[in-house]
Amino acid sequence: MFGRCLTGSRIAFLLGWITLLLNHVLPAASLECNSEKQLENRENQLKDTLLCKGYRTNVRPRKDHTQTVNVTVAYYVLTYEFEESDNLLQLGVWMELQWTDEYLRWNSTEWNGIKRLAIGSEEIWMPDFRHFSSYYNPEDLNECANPKCSVAPNGTVVCLPVCGMNAKCDADYSRWPFDVHRCNLWYGTWANSMDEVDVHILDVCLGRNPEFKSPKWNVISLATGRSVVQSSDNYMYNVLNVEVMLVRRASYEYVAIVGPILVLALFNVYIVWLRSISFERKVLLGLSIFSHFSYLKQLEWALPYNRDTLPDCMIFMVCSTVFTVLLLIFTLLNCWIRTRLRRESTTGSFIDRITGSFSQSRVAELILAADYLELSYKVTQEEKENFWARLGKLIDRALAIVCVIVYIFLVWLFIPFNHELDELSGVNCVISA
Repeated sequence: MFGRCLTGSRIAFLLGWITLLLNHVLPAASLECNSEKQLENRENQLKDTLLCKGYRTNVRPRKDHTQTVNVTVAYYVLTYEFEESDNLLQLGVWMELQWTDEYLRWNSTEWNGIKRLAIGSEEIWMPDFRHFSSYYNPEDLNECANPKCSVAPNGTVVCLPVCGMNAKCDADYSRWPFDVHRCNLWYGTWANSMDEVDVHILDVCLGRNPEFKSPKWNVISLATGRSVVQSSDNYMYNVLNVEVMLVRRASYEYVAIVGPILVLALFNVYIVWLRSISFERKVLLGLSIFSHFSYLKQLEWALPYNRDTLPDCMIFMVCSTVFTVLLLIFTLLNCWIRTRLRRESTTGSFIDRITGSFSQSRVAELILAADYLELSYKVTQEEKENFWARLGKLIDRALAIVCVIVYIFLVWLFIPFNHELDELSGVNCVISA
């Protein structure tokens, strides 16, 4: 809750700051038509001529109604923040809208060389250009500030609205903390078809001011798209898409989460190099199982995930927990085998001959050569000659080798070490606000 409030206040502060910064056009007060006091000013006389003699803000600025109004948009992402709880991207955006209004033209030489007029957006025709958010909450979504527009003698209108927007993201936490999220924002005209108003996005830029950067996220790609949809009344409407791709800035979280996971894996590798009959191995395996379940509960609260994706770190821990339980079961089974030391040897049996032949091979010599990792362990003559002792030691060594192979495979499969990125368009335009 506090994070959302901070994000909202940060964007509100930014919008106010950017509005002040971009106010390079002189403030334009609302014009009162035929006001004698205002008409003393030459600039107001021009406004009165343009706006008070039949100009209508609800009519497209074309003298020929069959012609299309072409609107170009430059899109600048100034601030961004990703809310993991809702998979929601919050954006502070500055847009530059440009089109030609045929009813706002004048000869500058006849008007004391006036080459630009500052006119409020509520006084002129504005394109019905809207953001079709995939996540809309009227209480949280800030509206665009009413922009002041600059009008040139040839009728070119440039407006600079500053907006607070959001978008529901396609969040993928599988490779956390190197996760990548794709967020799409959709724009278009609400009432006018593309034959009436045609909108194109020219540039999509990213602000690089360090004070506005997100501490946890980095934008690695800004892409645009354009599609056409047909309504039930057979009119065509264009839909513009801006795709923002975010990656997490991996920091202490990687060490804090992945570090203990790897420690538990190495702990199990150490345990399997103890004798299965030793008391220490059983106690340590029980401790490892308890640690695995405890850490799984901790990960449940620490790792972000949604209904669709589960972090691979969590999958690694589940596999490791199941494998640790299996190690305990095989350890108890091998203990039962080793208790046969007290019984008569099965020398001469078929199993003994197979085990004896294998123990004399070069592979078995390498496997059995290493001693157990016990300080008090000593190899006895009985253990060298007894069939059950040899079989128990081979099982111990086989479990140790399998354990190492399993954890190498799990680390390779589920522990990410960098971002996995497809071919990206990248960020081709960078600005400093």
